[in-house]
Amino acid sequence: MKKEIVALIPVKGVSERVENKNRRPFHNTSLYELKLEHIKNVWEFSKVIVSSEDEEILDIAKRRGFEIHVRDPKYSTSTIPMSEVYSYIASEIQGEHIAWVNVTNPLAEANVYKKAIGKYNLMDSKHDCLLSVYEVKDYLFYNGKPINFQPNPWPRSQDLSGVCVMSYVINILKREDMVRWGSCVGNNPYFLYLDKLTSTDVDFQEDFDFCEMMYRQRMSKG
Repeated sequence: MKKEIVALIPVKGVSERVENKNRRPFHNTSLYELKLEHIKNVWEFSKVIVSSEDEEILDIAKRRGFEIHVRDPKYSTSTIPMSEVYSYIASEIQGEHIAWVNVTNPLAEANVYKKAIGKYNLMDSKHDCLLSVYEVKDYLFYNGKPINFQPNPWPRSQDLSGVCVMSYVINILKREDMVRWGSCVGNNPYFLYLDKLTSTDVDFQEDFDFCEMMYRQRMSKG
């Protein structure tokens, strides 16, 4: 059953770990404008809303034909818990379901979002959200103890139990649940597995540099 899904693109005007990461030059574009380019090709969204406190970011969204949410600046600061940000933004917009789409996954293109929407529309009712994830198969420890292998006999890496990691490429859930939970994560998520490259999130400068290099190579190949 096709659901009404609103794409919500949160974009802060400032960033702490990578200066101006959303708007600074990224090859021939920016992380923000690249994501708008990806999302404009996803007609399965009922509408697209950019949420920001920054006037320039909002003006770009309006010029591109997207709707905007003028965010209270306090919800773009590092002092406000993310749970409050989720609840606040979801309570301010209209729509039955929200797809939370970050701009910091530049290697995730339109086909990824189309796939996520298709999976969400077909999702069993026992699941209360869709989370994009990638699998990590490494030798993992917690509190000094191995959590996905036994040290004796030593296992091959390909035989390790995988652990999934949220990629934040896209998370979809009911809007009213996001308001109530203050989160994108419910009690019984459906995991949409993506490859690690597609999942790469720009959190630090080295992530920015790596993604820009990969994007440049992708563009050079047409």
